[in-house]
Order: sequence, then structure tokens, then C-alpha cells
Amino acid sequence: MKKILFHSLTIPPDKVSTGMLVAEIASGFKDRGVDVEILASTPQYNFDSNIDSKVELKKISKNLYESTYKNVKVFHISSKKRSYTDSKRIFQWLKFHYHSKKYLFKHRNEYSHIFLFSYPPTMNIVGIFISKFLKIKLIYSYWELYPEIAEKVNRIKNKFIISLFKSIDTFALKSADSVVLNSEELEEYIKNERLVKNNLLTINHFSPFLELEERPNINKKSIFYAGNIGKPQNIPLFVNYFNESLSNEWTLNIYGSGEEYKHVKSLENEKVVVNEYTERDKLIELTSDIPFALVSLDPNLTIEGFPGKTFDYLSMNKIILCFANENSAVARFIEKYKVGINIDPKNINNLGDVIEKLNSAHFIEESLNNVAILNKNEINKEKVIDKYLSLI
Repeated sequence: MKKILFHSLTIPPDKVSTGMLVAEIASGFKDRGVDVEILASTPQYNFDSNIDSKVELKKISKNLYESTYKNVKVFHISSKKRSYTDSKRIFQWLKFHYHSKKYLFKHRNEYSHIFLFSYPPTMNIVGIFISKFLKIKLIYSYWELYPEIAEKVNRIKNKFIISLFKSIDTFALKSADSVVLNSEELEEYIKNERLVKNNLLTINHFSPFLELEERPNINKKSIFYAGNIGKPQNIPLFVNYFNESLSNEWTLNIYGSGEEYKHVKSLENEKVVVNEYTERDKLIELTSDIPFALVSLDPNLTIEGFPGKTFDYLSMNKIILCFANENSAVARFIEKYKVGINIDPKNINNLGDVIEKLNSAHFIEESLNNVAILNKNEINKEKVIDKYLSLI
């Protein structure tokens, strides 16, 4: 009987939440008796600090290493530490794709289904290779509209390149046997704007980390952000809002790395502290008593991306402070499940209501109860794994 392959850029021992999410789904398949393997890169993020001493990467060929994650065999394509320079990053992706396609071609007769996870944005090339050339059933888990994001945040200004990018991306989606999306809003967009009609399914993310039981200090006037500090996250705009709108008794703690880190670091003051990337165990220790966690997006972004950190925050028993377009998928999610506060950067007219909620013990307690219910039901790991399993 043929095996199932999960293909992702990142995977443990890289402690990137999206990669860990993929690993947990694969592990869930293994627990349910499915013969599954993973193909990914060697660690790229915070290389030295992210290597768990208990994880051994065994070199099996020139560009390939092997390890295991919860009894799932993982093959790692040799990769350098992540670069924040666009040109170098694209070259890294293409090199990764080249070697992954070589691996897939060599082992093409071993797999009945391949689950492909959409980061990086050029992973669509691999999807087309799998479905059209190798003729292997492809489940494409598509989490972000990269062409639209690049266009809206002015990452790519050339209209021809954007059009070509969208065409390739759409062809990859139409070529897949099933497409998994992480919000109903994104599913509607794919249907109506990209005209993809094949098997579309919305499956929420979950946090790959254990759910914490300890609740924060509801009287502490503090907010934190942890994750990538790039252009789509638009952290500087929130820092300006925070400084202008909240009193000096409030503090904002930022933990992360990315292309905008130096700029954000320059905005430090008595209320705002910017820290480098911090491991999760240490992050939990530092933020255990903080009730609010920030999700920030460029105000031009709506359904193009759904920050995975939202689910990590929820597993940490945090109330989400969402600084994003009111029509964004993440803002609608927070409103639907009543697990936080939405602030629209383009329409900041509810400042009084925001401040009232931030200072309301009743609102905080009610939101934390809703977080617990959401963790138990809608974003339950076992339920999500079963939904993925149904696709084979």
C-alpha cells in the first residue's frame, strides 16, 4: 500500500508555528494508522537556538537529511538560514523547490496522496509538478493569497509580474484534487475571483502547542505581540496608535524578528519595549500575566491572510486585540466567537468602546470564557486532523 506525504517548507526542529502545525497533523495521521512521511527543509529560522538537542538530523545524501517527529519519518532538504533579503529569499525557495522536485520524482511511485502546504509563495510550482507531471493526488492546503498580498503592500509593483503570479497560482489551485482554505471568506474569494470550482474545503487552524490552563491577570494593563515583524504585519502603525490612544499606565511588549525589526526597535519608549525572537517556553513565562495579545495586519489586507499566531495566542489563554481591516477574515473570526477586540486602522471611530473593553474586568472574564469554549470545540486539534484525514 502506498504512503501519504506531507510537504512543507518548515518542520520541527524549526519552531515555526505553521511547520509545527503540519507536523502535528502528520503525527495525527500516524496515530490513526496511516503510513505517512514528511518532506521539508533543514531548520532555517534562528538556526542555532531552534535545534533541539534531542533531535538528530542524520545525513543520508548530499542534500538530504533524515529525522523523526513523533514516530513520523521526516526528510529534510539542505537549506541555509532564512534570509530577509527578497532576492536571496527567492533564490532559497527555488533551490528548495528544485531539490524537492528531484526527491518527488525519484520517489513518485511510493505515494498515493501528497498534502502540500502553501508557504513559500512559490510552492505553487511544486503543486503543478505533482498534479500535472507526476499525476499524484494533490491536497493543496492554501493559507494565504500571496499575489494579492504582494500587490496590496506594494511588495511587487509591476502589473505584468502580478498578473503572471496570479495565473500560475490559480492554475495550481485548479490542478489540485482538493484545496484546503483557512477561512470561509477566503473560500468565497477563491470561488468568485479566482474562479476555482474544484473541491474546496474550509478547515480552521489550531495551535500545535499545548493549551495552557493558567489565566492571565485581568487587572494588568499590558499587551504583547510575538511573531514576524514584516510589512504585512504593519506593527509601526499600531505602535503609533498605542502611543496616542492609551494612557501611560499601559505597556506594549513586542517579541520577534523580520525585515521591519530595526524600524520597530527605533520606536521604543517607556511604554513600548521591543525584544528579539524569544522561544515559546520563555515567552510564556514572560507573558503569562498579560491578558491581551496583538494581531496586526496592513489595513489594505482583508481575506488574503489569516495570521496563524491567532491560534497560538488562544492556546495561551489570551484575548485577541485585532488591529486589522474590519472586513478581514481574522476580524470576523474574533467577532463571531467573541474572543477579543477589533480596531480598524482605516476607521478608528470606536476609541471609547475599545478603551472601555480594555479596562472592563467583566469583558475580560467573558472573553476568556469564550476562548476556552473555542479551544475545546472549533479549533480542537483532533477534530481538525479528522477533517484532513477525510480528504484521502
